[in-house]
Amino acid sequence: MTLLSEMSEKTLDSLIERADELFKEGRCCPIKCGGRNPRFCGAIEEGIKVASFAVHDGEEPPVSGWHGAGNVFFSGCSAKCVFCQNWPISQENNGGIYSIDEFAAHIIKLLAKKVHNINLVTSDHYLGKVLRAFKQIRNEIRVPIVYNCNGAQTEELFKIILQISDIFLFDVKYVTNEAPRELCAIKNYADVVRKCLDMLLEKNIPWVEDDLGILQQGLIIRHLVLPNYIDNSLETMRVLNDYRERGLNFKIALMSQYFPAYKALDNPKLNRQLHKEEYAQVAELADEFGFDGWIQDLEEEVNDETTQD
Repeated sequence: MTLLSEMSEKTLDSLIERADELFKEGRCCPIKCGGRNPRFCGAIEEGIKVASFAVHDGEEPPVSGWHGAGNVFFSGCSAKCVFCQNWPISQENNGGIYSIDEFAAHIIKLLAKKVHNINLVTSDHYLGKVLRAFKQIRNEIRVPIVYNCNGAQTEELFKIILQISDIFLFDVKYVTNEAPRELCAIKNYADVVRKCLDMLLEKNIPWVEDDLGILQQGLIIRHLVLPNYIDNSLETMRVLNDYRERGLNFKIALMSQYFPAYKALDNPKLNRQLHKEEYAQVAELADEFGFDGWIQDLEEEVNDETTQD
């Protein structure tokens, strides 16, 4: 059973109404744009803009399984990190526009491919419309809902997200505000993400896999290590260890896959690959803390002058 399948229609209607209200007022992300058009995040007023509906095998093993995750990559993002590796979607807002009925039909198509879940990637600005689509087909959604997010949600929106999401793929990018002031549009990202972590601690989602090892409930916290920001990553490990000691149940995904892209190509701190000795410091601390989860290996470095075509 999933949260969506167990939810009463009255509760779902209430969540839709609240999410729609937050979007209308421009309070669905920490930027709090006030609903000005065009919106900072790239959200459109009518319809849902989606870059792709895809069967995705690149998530953590219990999320992708063998049939894949049913990923929905939404266009736009409020964080606008200068190094974003999905910048054509998040920054350039590429994608197609779908009505709520069309969106629901694409979810059905994903489900027909036997995906293990529906994985909503950066959906904050369309949450009300997504829930309207889910309401139409809720009897056909028998897999978990995954909320795949940048870690910086407003308290009002995150309350809704916690009620509909069985699984979280939750980024913790920065735990002090020094790095986001340089790299991110959400200058108080660290304050916002800690509030979300507090709310996750209060909820404390259990880790539940089915008999075949496919995740049904759980929290995966992701962190991408950046060159020249190793202190931020080390402090992130310490903060996450503190939350674990306070009782937060999660697995970690420590990522070494950084490459310079978008505005990072012109940033002297970020316009190179991650060095092995940098990543090793973070991986060793994560290992020292005994985190359960996934720690990526760092592939052999090539030229520090790496550029993207």
